[in-house]
Amino acid sequence: MYKKDPIKTYDARWEVSEFNDSEVLRLFEATFGYARLIGADTLIFTRDARLGCARVMEIGIEPAIEAGFHVVACLDPISTPLSYFVAMETAKDHPNTMGLTITASHNPRQYIGIKFTVPGVEAIGYECGPSGGLTKIKELYHSNYAPESNQGGTLEIIRHPAASFISYSMDLAGVKPGDFTGLKIVLDTFNGSAGPELYQALTLCGAKVIPVRLVPNGEFPTGSPNPTSQNKMDLATNLAKQIDADLVIGVDGDGDRIVFGDKKGIFSAGFVMIPILKSIIPRESGRCRHKILYDPKVNPLALAKWAELNAEPVLFRNGHSQIKGHMKDIGALAGAEESGHYYHKLPLGNLLVSGENSLFTILLFLQTVYNQKDIIKQVRDMQDQIYTSGEFNFFYPSDELRDEALSAAIHFFETEKALVSTKSESGIDLEGTLIYKGISRRDSRIQLENEWYSAFVRTATNEKGIVRSYLSSSDPGYGEKIKSKIIQILKDEFKGEEIE
Repeated sequence: MYKKDPIKTYDARWEVSEFNDSEVLRLFEATFGYARLIGADTLIFTRDARLGCARVMEIGIEPAIEAGFHVVACLDPISTPLSYFVAMETAKDHPNTMGLTITASHNPRQYIGIKFTVPGVEAIGYECGPSGGLTKIKELYHSNYAPESNQGGTLEIIRHPAASFISYSMDLAGVKPGDFTGLKIVLDTFNGSAGPELYQALTLCGAKVIPVRLVPNGEFPTGSPNPTSQNKMDLATNLAKQIDADLVIGVDGDGDRIVFGDKKGIFSAGFVMIPILKSIIPRESGRCRHKILYDPKVNPLALAKWAELNAEPVLFRNGHSQIKGHMKDIGALAGAEESGHYYHKLPLGNLLVSGENSLFTILLFLQTVYNQKDIIKQVRDMQDQIYTSGEFNFFYPSDELRDEALSAAIHFFETEKALVSTKSESGIDLEGTLIYKGISRRDSRIQLENEWYSAFVRTATNEKGIVRSYLSSSDPGYGEKIKSKIIQILKDEFKGEEIE
């Protein structure tokens, strides 16, 4: 019986040294049992350039064949969005397909993991997906389950699918070769797997692309490949100043987390959605307002601007698998998380997938930028108008002390007579506390007073003893004043250790 497992909230993830080969094999055996339970007969193995990926893939492929599955494997490092496209393509001939993307996303180089999709190319998480999703895989991992040996399995190796992915994404966005001629873009891909795909696509579209950290390198020589971390995009923005580039784009190690900016810095995801919505909403027929999901950290000014574009902002908790599932449930057109994740309806054949395609997101953004020359200035003006803190985090030696510190911070907001809520308007648990002051909502439209702030405070999902906080406000002075009071509580009163 195994004492620990690598299952997290949204995927499986662990440090390479944390689990040995037999424990990784056990994770695959549990996955194969789950695949049988939900009726999957085809397994897709893909990976990015992370150093631990090749070994994990090798551990999984042979027993998958022995268990009788049709195995489709792409041995070349590719991005996570491209892996989802491979699953969509495979599902045209093998509808009962389960996808296993081997990656650890934006984590440091010593991490490894697996992201899962089930038939329909739907992402699963803990207590999310058929038969409980990752909850069931965890149960099987710790059970006496043993996969039956079946010699009927087959292996199909596919060539690098970037060309098909680029063609699909450009067609979906309505972009043709040469459409962005004249745009100068600094592209920082953090030595992740998405670099070659994005560089090839954007140059095909006519943009002049100046690459930074383009070559995939699982060592990640400049640190964790996370463009949303503080100061991580300074190299790209400084270069953009030197060469007078129009835009800066950064993506994480597996290519599903994106940031956009200009010479002055990075934009909030909520503001990035404005050009994206300008590209996609006019294509939709009918006069109804289009549901667009957002997480609790998206700033209210951006939401007010969304509503002016015939969007209906719908609040939902953080969580990639859960957000994609909720998009499908309510028929949402798109979604955004302040962490740099963007979601869309992605059709292919008879499939309609709610998921991520970073190239499609970038093409939609650039389409509006190219056709509306003043849109970047408008986004910059909005970005400079408000204050955003970025996420600031404190560690405590026990969960009990963590909870006391969090309660004290929430009490401060209550004394401010702010609106404090742990649920969305539809009653969905936000898995944290959302705070609004000077902000009201009427008929899906956001109304802001002259002074307002929004905050989201929560405990960390996967790490013990951590309080995470995020704040946006009407101006820097007001925002810093509120942030300093929260830090006084979390750091000074409860002796929290500030961490990245």
